[in-house]
Amino acid sequence: MSDTDLTALAESLRAAAGAYYDTDELRMSDAEYDSGIEQLRIAVASDPSLAGQFADLLDAVAAGQSVGGDVEHPTMMGSLDKAPTLDALDALVLAIDGPVVVEPKLDGLAIRALYRAGGLDLVATRGDGRTGEDVTERVRRLEIDGLPVRLVGADLSVEVRGEVFMADARFPAAQTARAALGGAPFVNPRNAAAGILRKGDAAYAGLLTFAAYDVVPVHGSPATVADPSYSARLTVVEQAGIGTARALAPWLAGGEPVVLTGEPGTVAVRSAVAALAERRPDLGFPIDGIVVKADLDEDRARLGSGSRTPRWSVAYKYEAETAVTRVVAITTGVGRTGRLAIRVEVEPVFVGGTTITFATGHNATWMLEKDVRVGDTVVIKRANDVIPYIESVVLDERPADSTPWTPPATDPNGGEWDKSTLLWRSTDPSLSVGATIRYAVSRDALDIEGIGTEIVESLVEQGLVADVADLFSLDVETLTSLPLGEGRMLGAKNAVKIAAEIERAKGAAWNRVITALGIRMTGRTMGRRLAAAIPTLDLLRAATAQDLAAVDGIGPIRAAAIREGLDDLEARGVLGRLAAAGVHTGTAPDPEDTVALPLAGMTVVVSGAVPGYSRTTVAELVEANGGKASSSVSSATSLLVSEPSTSSKYVKATDLGVRIVTPAEFLEMVG
Repeated sequence: MSDTDLTALAESLRAAAGAYYDTDELRMSDAEYDSGIEQLRIAVASDPSLAGQFADLLDAVAAGQSVGGDVEHPTMMGSLDKAPTLDALDALVLAIDGPVVVEPKLDGLAIRALYRAGGLDLVATRGDGRTGEDVTERVRRLEIDGLPVRLVGADLSVEVRGEVFMADARFPAAQTARAALGGAPFVNPRNAAAGILRKGDAAYAGLLTFAAYDVVPVHGSPATVADPSYSARLTVVEQAGIGTARALAPWLAGGEPVVLTGEPGTVAVRSAVAALAERRPDLGFPIDGIVVKADLDEDRARLGSGSRTPRWSVAYKYEAETAVTRVVAITTGVGRTGRLAIRVEVEPVFVGGTTITFATGHNATWMLEKDVRVGDTVVIKRANDVIPYIESVVLDERPADSTPWTPPATDPNGGEWDKSTLLWRSTDPSLSVGATIRYAVSRDALDIEGIGTEIVESLVEQGLVADVADLFSLDVETLTSLPLGEGRMLGAKNAVKIAAEIERAKGAAWNRVITALGIRMTGRTMGRRLAAAIPTLDLLRAATAQDLAAVDGIGPIRAAAIREGLDDLEARGVLGRLAAAGVHTGTAPDPEDTVALPLAGMTVVVSGAVPGYSRTTVAELVEANGGKASSSVSSATSLLVSEPSTSSKYVKATDLGVRIVTPAEFLEMVG
């Protein structure tokens, strides 16, 4: 890297550090900043003459960019050196050779708080390490958890140093308050904590938390905390109501310092590093690493401190979970389970241990609320193996000519989305396996109770069901162990009920079996018409496009689509497997019996309710008795089933002289 490039890199790092420590603006992700600093370290190691040029970034607290304040700290509020490897942690543990404390490294804003005789006397930001800004009154207004205005049951004089941060669960409330005050959305919880503390608006009261990572005696006060071990001092302030970093993860080393000597100590610390990394996605508060420090003051004094950092403590940083990049495209499709899938393509960025080129858009409502647009600068988050997602949009970086994203009005086949939940779904069975199965088990088709969306998606995701015929291969044992959300399983009781429903569905009416096939351009009405004209599976399999076109209401275009769908089902063995499973595949009627049916040759319109029947089943009843079910009254209508009324259908039937019977009379006709 040339001198010009190094100078440009340093300037961008200074700007990012200044924004990070003294504003709520995000100029650069942690990953980008750490990478840039490392490049400077390598350059200085290769050419020591550059050391002075970059000393502020490499050797000063807050990268030398904080403006400080009018409150002078009694001792330097330094930062921590970073352990680049686990071997570097081992080296520290062996150097301490005594009790070591391990704590989560919080991603918040560093402050110190001074209590005198149990009352909160002063709160100041870290600033440049030597001086900071007085934020006492803001803290009082903000009612920060873990930083009480009055200590509980103690008249202690003590100083605590730690981080003010925002728990994940409180971030939505912070965004709501921010919007009410007319501000741009916070980029992330750390950005929110910094902005709230600097503004001190009471609208944010109760949203921040404090956790101490150091307890300092107040010299000259007899009622202070003077125990020679850090862990003991922590216990005292915890009992007085002050939050601590240790208390946030009490399961690390059992919440107590571990007596570490030699190899067992390094093993214990490495175990703690792994344990915190594993739980990191579910902690509920932001961290970017783990801190290892000497517990005893005598060990701290022996190891000493440098101009910026103590030699008795280091921070080991995990892979960055967030990075800043730019949206290059937003595309949509239908996923295997029928969901509207939104894919946000981004410029490649390294985060969470891998290069990210896309992020999930979650759902249409989420995308609209976040207002993600092509060209936006966004913060991408990835934790462990979780699919990357957009944590926030950096609105200050939005291009002037950007346009809002809009979700597709219809699915790829022009059908309406099912918007009954946040996860829009296509109801077109030809577009996804999930939609096919949901349609097949619905009331209009096989009417299999108990198989809802969650179960369908699990069946598809587990590879147990790929088409309607696969439903009939499910048994109680398989269903019992079917995994559902949050570690649940379907269970034996539900499995027995569903298995019985599947067995019952084998005897479903032939028209319902046709409907359940989910062939494009068919539905319950076309299913009934096909069943009436082509009464068996064998005849349907053999029907040509011309034969299908001759069926009432189908025509050549729909017939071609149906024939194509039948060919696809045949090629995948679906039709044969349905027959082999014992599913009802129709019965060839006796022509003489057809003539004798009570509604033979009649076009019947049903208006209103028929006791014991739904709209679908009453239409099936009409066609099972030789008639043709219709939804509108015309001169071709033979019979209207309706109670006396002033409805348009009743009035029109009266005007046309159409025969009208009540639902009770109709049931007598077909009974």
